[in-house]
Amino acid sequence: MSNPAAIPAPVPVDDRVSDLGEGPVWDVRTNSLRWVDIPAGVVHDTDGGSHRLPPPASAILPTADGWAAVLRDRVVRLDGPAVAEVPLGGAERCNDAKADPAGRLWVGTMSGDERPGRAALLRVDGAVATEVISGATIANGLGWSPDARRMYWIDTPTRRIDVLDYDLADGSVRGRRPFAEVDPAAGWPDGLAVDAEGALWVALWGGSALHRYTPDGRLDTVLPIGVACPTSCAFGGEDLRTLFITTAHRPDEKGEFAPDAGRLHAVRVPVPGPPPTMAVLPAGPALPGAAVAGA
Repeated sequence: MSNPAAIPAPVPVDDRVSDLGEGPVWDVRTNSLRWVDIPAGVVHDTDGGSHRLPPPASAILPTADGWAAVLRDRVVRLDGPAVAEVPLGGAERCNDAKADPAGRLWVGTMSGDERPGRAALLRVDGAVATEVISGATIANGLGWSPDARRMYWIDTPTRRIDVLDYDLADGSVRGRRPFAEVDPAAGWPDGLAVDAEGALWVALWGGSALHRYTPDGRLDTVLPIGVACPTSCAFGGEDLRTLFITTAHRPDEKGEFAPDAGRLHAVRVPVPGPPPTMAVLPAGPALPGAAVAGA
């Protein structure tokens, strides 16, 4: 990336405060961004709208004919039925979720007490998800390289971003290995986004910053943000060069809340990102007794 030092500081772009803002995703159909406040079960929109779901709501994803949301243990159509179950095992709830370049839905889970080994990363191949990686604690950031040959994934307590070889034809992965490690003084890696150069932008919970890693795992940019806990990021804007950043309403290490904690932030960056992939939902009937009411 040319002259990363020229990137300005991210600024808040929405007045609404989320307890745990997460899962930002750009909608190319309306040129707006959606994100969730997980414990409130609220989906926000930069157009000013909001949508309430049964909490917790951990992710919102565009589909060919609308939107899908990931709730505690299922995937639902917005204002519609549940279409897939996500087995939690010893985990508390679903966490980060994204569609891969073929539209397959990937969902991570997390243990409520952060006890190691109770969570997993799962791939939704039909009405029930398939566990791909077990033994996680907080399955978090997901992303794919521009050529779809690599998948990136974060299990937050490891303080590591992992990379896996990815087969777009069948969604299989192999060769999991460390891609980059985050210094303990820099915070905990959370959500991520991959730009058009194949570099990763990673939000650092407790670190008041985002890191950008080149495709060879080298840290080339540290982007400070004026809140303690950025949670995730996504590219948007008509040219996909606006990096939107969700944050949590959490105090810093001194117990103080920044004025903009929990608000959506944004910054213009030199390298754009790809448009989000539409999630392909199961084509079969809704799960029995699984209607979801929005408000």
